[in-house]
This record gives sequence, C-alpha cells and structure tokens, in this order.
Amino acid sequence: MAKVKGLDKLIKDLAKLGEEGIKTIAGVTEANARDIEVTAKQLAPIDSGKLRQSIKSFEVGKLKWKVLANATGLAPYAAYQEFGTGGLVEVPAELAEMAIKFKGKGIKKVDLRPQPFMYPALVKGRKQYVEDLKSELEVLTKKV
Repeated sequence: MAKVKGLDKLIKDLAKLGEEGIKTIAGVTEANARDIEVTAKQLAPIDSGKLRQSIKSFEVGKLKWKVLANATGLAPYAAYQEFGTGGLVEVPAELAEMAIKFKGKGIKKVDLRPQPFMYPALVKGRKQYVEDLKSELEVLTKKV
C-alpha cells in the first residue's frame, strides 16, 4: 500500500481546527482522489475503453478514499497492463505487496510490456495532496 510521508501530522493539525478543519480535509481528500482518477484514465492504454471505464474513485470511510482500476469488473487485466507480464514485469517497490497477488503460475509465458497508469497518477496525486493540505492549513490558521 502506498503511503504519503507527513500526511498523518498534517491531518492531525487540520483536525485540531475543529469542524472547519475536518470539512477542509474531506474536501481536499475527495478532490485529490478524483484528480488521481482523472489522471489514471488519461494515462490508461486504450483498446476497447473498458480499462478507462473501470477506473473509479470512491469514499471508503470518514476522510478516506480509494481509486481503483477494475472497480467495475470490466477490466480484470488492469494489473497486467500496469505492471506487465513475464520477463517484462516492472513493479515499484512500494506496490510489491499488492502486485504479488497478480503473479501468474508460469504455465504460459506471455511478455507484455508494462503500461503504467495508476502508479504515475498516484505519485502525482499524493504530492499535490500534501501541497493542498499544507496550503489549506495555512489559510485556516490565519483565520484563527
């Protein structure tokens, strides 16, 4: 699972500002999850369009969102597009635990080159998320 360095402290600092801080976190979190979804859709390879259609962002708890490929079941091949197959597999270290779930049994050798779309969207999105939270924290602390 990918983590965002310094995020916990930022969220705690914003939450200390009460209801307005919580609403700010919720808004920034939703906006950034949706931005990651849009970026992933833009980067996803196009064949039938099902992969792009399968990328969705959704709320999973208070202040928590997920962005998934194959969220709709339309693109069970999403992980193979992201990481590649056979001898061409490329997995970022922070996603290794998740990617191993898609490892084949080695029965059939198919070398598909990776076409990352989720990871680049995540990298871009999490950087923007921290910047947005810091910016909002500054605005709110000036009000107080």
